[in-house]
Amino acid sequence: MFKLSNKFFKAQSWLNSTSSQNGLLSEELEASLQESLALEFPEEASAKNYPFKPQNFLVPGWNGEGLFSKPGFVVKRAHKQLLIDAKSQFKEIINRNITQHKIIYNEFAIYLDVKGIENYPLNSPTKFSQYIANSNQYDEVVDEFIDLYCFRTVTVYLYKARFLLVLAKRMDISFDKIDLHNPNSILSRIFKTGSSSELKCESFKIHQFSWYRPSHFVSESISEIKSCLSLISTTEMIKLSTYDLSKLEYSHSYSHKSFGLFVNKLLVHFPKWLKNSKDSRTNGFHGLLSAKSTEKLSALTTKFSGNNLSSLSLSHWMAQENNVIQNWDEVICPEFIGDEFYQGKFTQICQEIQFLTFLVDLATYQGHDLLGLICKVMNERHNKSLSNEVGQMSIFSGEDIKTSHQSYDRVVLNLTELPKKNPHHFLMGQVSNELKNLNKDGYLFVFSNQKFFVPSHSDKVEQFLKDVKLEALFNLDQLGGRGEIASFLYVFKKRVQFSKPAFITPIASSEKEACLSFRWSGNLEIFNKFELMVDEFQGFMDSKQAHSTPVYQAEPLENLSFDFHQDAILDGLLLSSTSKDSSNITHPSFFKNLTKSCVPFDSFFQIESFNHDAHGQKKSRLTSDLLGISLRHEERFPLLLIVNYTNQKNITLELTSSDVYQAKLEEYGMAYFQYFGLIPKRNEINLNVFREYFNTQLGKQIIQLFLNGGDTKVKAKLRSLLIPKFFLENNQIPSHIIDAFKVFNMNSQEILNSHPTELSQEFSKSSELLDSIEKKYPWHTLGMLSHYKLSLSSSLEKLDHTPTEIFKNPVIIEQLVNSSSQSVYPKNSDIFVRMPLRNPSDIHLPLTNVEIGLEGDNHYVELLSGDQVIIQLYTSNNLVHFIKFILSNALEMKISTILQNLKVPSATDIDDILSNHSSLKDALEEVKSKCSKRILSILTTNINS
Repeated sequence: MFKLSNKFFKAQSWLNSTSSQNGLLSEELEASLQESLALEFPEEASAKNYPFKPQNFLVPGWNGEGLFSKPGFVVKRAHKQLLIDAKSQFKEIINRNITQHKIIYNEFAIYLDVKGIENYPLNSPTKFSQYIANSNQYDEVVDEFIDLYCFRTVTVYLYKARFLLVLAKRMDISFDKIDLHNPNSILSRIFKTGSSSELKCESFKIHQFSWYRPSHFVSESISEIKSCLSLISTTEMIKLSTYDLSKLEYSHSYSHKSFGLFVNKLLVHFPKWLKNSKDSRTNGFHGLLSAKSTEKLSALTTKFSGNNLSSLSLSHWMAQENNVIQNWDEVICPEFIGDEFYQGKFTQICQEIQFLTFLVDLATYQGHDLLGLICKVMNERHNKSLSNEVGQMSIFSGEDIKTSHQSYDRVVLNLTELPKKNPHHFLMGQVSNELKNLNKDGYLFVFSNQKFFVPSHSDKVEQFLKDVKLEALFNLDQLGGRGEIASFLYVFKKRVQFSKPAFITPIASSEKEACLSFRWSGNLEIFNKFELMVDEFQGFMDSKQAHSTPVYQAEPLENLSFDFHQDAILDGLLLSSTSKDSSNITHPSFFKNLTKSCVPFDSFFQIESFNHDAHGQKKSRLTSDLLGISLRHEERFPLLLIVNYTNQKNITLELTSSDVYQAKLEEYGMAYFQYFGLIPKRNEINLNVFREYFNTQLGKQIIQLFLNGGDTKVKAKLRSLLIPKFFLENNQIPSHIIDAFKVFNMNSQEILNSHPTELSQEFSKSSELLDSIEKKYPWHTLGMLSHYKLSLSSSLEKLDHTPTEIFKNPVIIEQLVNSSSQSVYPKNSDIFVRMPLRNPSDIHLPLTNVEIGLEGDNHYVELLSGDQVIIQLYTSNNLVHFIKFILSNALEMKISTILQNLKVPSATDIDDILSNHSSLKDALEEVKSKCSKRILSILTTNINS
C-alpha cells in the first residue's frame, strides 16, 4: 500500500528517466508526456520547483510488501496454466478408484454446505462421479467447485515444489536434476521412511490435494517455475494460494509484521518471563558465526484459531523471517485451524509446507544441520500432537492411530467477531473449548473486544477461574489507530489440580489472586509505530521481573504510553480495573504522573524483616554471641512497620515505635500479619506524614496495588512502594509566617476547651492562608495538618469516653452555670453518701486525692486523705466524673468543709447537658473531614504537578 501526500509532484516522474529515450531528452520526454496527458496544474504550483522524493509519498516503514515481484508474476502466470492442466485431468482422477471419488465428494459436500445449497441432486459419491464422467459441460455449481478444488490442488503442488527447490539449493543439488513433474519422488529419497531422516508430516502423505502431477503440455510453465519459485516471498505465496482476494478476510493490522513480532514475543518470551527464568538470548548475529547443536532447539506447538487467520499467518511468517538471525532455543510450530472450508485441511497443508521451507532458512542462518533440524523439529511436533494434555504418549502410538484431540504448548484465539446476544457467554465457551487443546504447561492467548470481568457475571467468572488462572491482561482499548486489533488480550493457564483427603472439609473463603495488567494507550499516527510498543514490551521484560515490579510507566513516543501494574482478582472481579475517574491511580494520566513524582519507600528507610523461625533466631543469636553483644529486634530498629493481610480487599500498614513489638505480636499473631523493622535514612522524617499518607484514599490504593498477590516477597514490595517525592524535602515555613497557623499546633485538651464556632472559624482562616504557601512548602504544610488531624481524632475519642476534661469546654460550662444545683449533704436524691471512717474526727482531714470506682453496676467517687478513704459518693457515671472534675481544684481543703458546701446539678441535668454536646462533636468531625480533604488535595496536586 502507498499513500500520497498533499505535496505537488508530477506523475510522470515515476517513469524511468534516462539521458535519452526515442531521441528525446528527459526534459523533452517529460514535456511530451505532460502534453499528451493534458494535465493542468495550478499556476502557483507550476511556478515552484519541487524536488521529487518518493519517500515523501509512501507510508514510512513500508518496504513494498504485498507487491508482486518479477519472479512472482512469472509464477502467477504459470499458476494459471497449471490450473487449466489440473482441470483437464479432473475427470480422469475422480474415476481412478472408489477412495478417490469419495474423498473428492466429501470436499464437494463441504462446498455445498458453505454455499447454503440444499437438496442438490448429486447427493452421493456415485451420482457425483457418474455426472462428472458422463457430462461434457457442468452446471454452475459443479463448475465453480471444480475450479476451486483444482486451484487448491495446484497451490499445494506449488508449495511442495517451492520447498523442494529451496531445499535443493541449500543442499547444493543442481536444479537440472530436479524433476518438478513429481516432487514426491525426490522428497521420498531425501527423507527415507524408516531411516533417521524420516519426516513425519501430513502434507507428504496421500490426501485430497496430493493427486496432481503436471502433464507434458505445461513443460514450459514448469521450466519457468523452476527458475523463479524459490525466489518469491512468503507474502506472494500466500496471495497466490488465495482463490478470491476480494473475499479474503483480510486485516491490515493483524497482517502487519509488528503485530507478528508482538505475538512471537508473547508465545516464546512472555511465559519464560512469568517464570522468572533468564532468557538466553545473545547477540543476534551469533547464529551466523558459530554452529549450534540441533538438540538445543525444541518444538513449540502452537494453534492459531478464530478470526483473521489469513492475516495472522502472514504477520507470523513475516515476524519469523525477521527474527531468523537471532539465537533461538524454541521454534514455533504453527497450525492455523479454522472453518473447515476456508481454513481447513487445505490451509493446514499449505502452512505445514511453508513451515518446512522456513526450517531450511532457519538451519542455514543459524548453522544447524539441515536435515537433522527439519526431522527433529517435525518429529517432535508429531509426537507432541499424539500426547495427551499432561504430556503422556502411548507406547503403541503409530502414524495411523488418531487421538481424540491434539495437545498444544500455545493456543492463540482471536475473537473479534462476537454475537450480539450474550457475547460474554460466547467468549467463555470458546475459551473453555480451546483450553481442552492445551497441555498442562501451556498458555492460551485470547484476543477479544469483550470484557472478561463484568459485574453481572462475577459468579460465573469466579467459578471459571477455579480451574483456570488468568496470568495477565493487556488493555489496548485506549490505543487509537490500532485498526482491527482487539481491545483486550487475556493470557490463561491451566491450574495444577491437587487431590485433597476426603476427610478434610475445606473452609469457604475468598482468595485474592494476582494478575499482571498492561495498558497501551495513545494514538498511532501510522500502524508502523506499533513496533515501538513491541520493543518497549521486550525491554520491559528484559529489565524487570514479573512479580517484584509493582508499577512501570514509559513513553516510547510523546503520544504513546506503556503502563504496567500488579492487579488482583477477588470474587470474580478485577479490583483495580481501569477507571474513567481521574483520581483513580490506574487512570492513564494519573498513573503517568504517579510514576514520575514518587520515589520508592526504601529511599526513606532501611527495611528488614523480623524473622521468627528457629533457623533465623539461631543465626541471629550466633552472630550476636560472636560480637559479644545481644540485641533484640526492638533495640536494633527504632521503628516498626506492620503489614495487615486480614482483609484481602483492604491491606493496611501500621507505623509505630518498635518498643511495642512484643505487645503487637501477642495481640495480632503471625497468621495474617508481617512485621518489619525500619531504620530511617534521613534525619528529618515526619512519621505523622507517612501515617496520614497510608490512611488516605490515594495511599490505600497504592498499598493495595503494590502489596496484592499474596503475602510472599512482601519486603521487596515494600521497598518499591511509591511515596511522593516531596516527602524528601524539608523546606520549613518561615517563623514570621508560622505564627499564623497556631491552630494546627493545638493538642486534644486545648481543642476540647475551645468553642466549636471559634474552632471552625480559626481553621477556615488558617486554611485560606495555606493556599498561598502549600505549593512552596508542601512537606511542612502536610506535617502541620497531619498533627492537627491526629489531635482532632484524639479529641473525638475523648468525647466518646466522656472524660473530665470535657467539662472545661465553654459550651458545657455555660449550660452547667445556667442549671440549678443542690447540696450533696445531708440530703440529695441522686447521691448516696457513705463514710467508712475509723475515727469521726478524720472527717476534718484535708483532701489529697479523688478517685473513681465501680462496685457492681454502681459508680462512685472517693475522697481520700493520704491512703485513707474518708467519703464515698455513689451516683450516676456522668455525675461521678463531674464531681471529680470539681474536686480536682479543691485539694488540701478540709473534707468536712467540702461536704457542707459542695453543690452539684441533678444527675438528669448532667446527663442532658452531656448528651447535647453534639455541637462540639459535629464541629470537630467537620473540621477533621476538611483536614482530610486538604491533605488528599496536597498529595494529589503535588503528584499531578
